[in-house]
Amino acid sequence: MTYVQFPYATLVSLGQNLTGISEKLEGDHRGAEDCNGLAEGHGDIQDAIEDFRGEWKTSLLELMTNIGKWGGLTAAIGNLVQEFDTQTAAALAPDGG
Repeated sequence: MTYVQFPYATLVSLGQNLTGISEKLEGDHRGAEDCNGLAEGHGDIQDAIEDFRGEWKTSLLELMTNIGKWGGLTAAIGNLVQEFDTQTAAALAPDGG
């Protein structure tokens, strides 16, 4: 009989790491607020910075959300497989679990 070993502890750890990355990105969420020292005629530069900051914020929020979701899903799969493996092993044990 061939047994397959599923690395559920690795999945749980990976899920926790992904969640941690998402939380770190959220905590470090900051960007350029303004560009000091520009001459009055350089408002277009400030506008471009503001546009970039808005796009960056949107992209970063989407990235944080997705990393967090994948982290939670990965950890949940690892925990579910571990629980299933434990219950199955107990049920198949010679004493019947």
